[in-house]
Amino acid sequence: MKKIGIVVRSFEENLKNFVGCRKEVLDAFQDYPVGLVLIPIDLSYEQVLYLTRLCDGVVLTGGDHFTQNDFLLVDYLYQQDIPVLGICLGMQVMALNFGEGREINVDPIHCQKNNDAHHIIIKSNTLLNSIVKKDRITVNSRHKTGVSQTQLCVSAKSSDGVIEAVEDKSKRFFLGVEWHPESSLNQYNSLIIDAFIQSLM
Repeated sequence: MKKIGIVVRSFEENLKNFVGCRKEVLDAFQDYPVGLVLIPIDLSYEQVLYLTRLCDGVVLTGGDHFTQNDFLLVDYLYQQDIPVLGICLGMQVMALNFGEGREINVDPIHCQKNNDAHHIIIKSNTLLNSIVKKDRITVNSRHKTGVSQTQLCVSAKSSDGVIEAVEDKSKRFFLGVEWHPESSLNQYNSLIIDAFIQSLM
């Protein structure tokens, strides 16, 4: 059975510290014949690497802040050509790891609670375009920050120019999306999850 690493992050709630991710991320893979390995990103990098080496692919989840381990992990995954699906903050780490981009504030325009927040425009001849087979889809949007630029291929932007997806087609699967496909498993988001799973096989 193939194994997927799910990066989990530290957060505080009711003055108590926790480590985890939204259950929706785990639920997105429940119908696939894969095992899940949780990778707490705030462990030592040696521990993160040990858990990562158990996995055939990794999901870089969303969250409120990234750590140095995020960038070390992306470097490792990229160099080893391990399939990666980046979600929200995970996409931002992927983008910022390549080039001289910086975080930018996109709140409150992009921080919305509904699942059909806005359209994105998808570049032709990209991995994302080949997966969804559309040049325009509607996505959810609950991120407060985005990235200014990246050396990765920018495969989608919102109508106001915010980077919504990045990728490297030379890898087995290296795709990051700014929205949360796990929160709205419609036709297009399900295709993205399917393509990630197929890259492991």
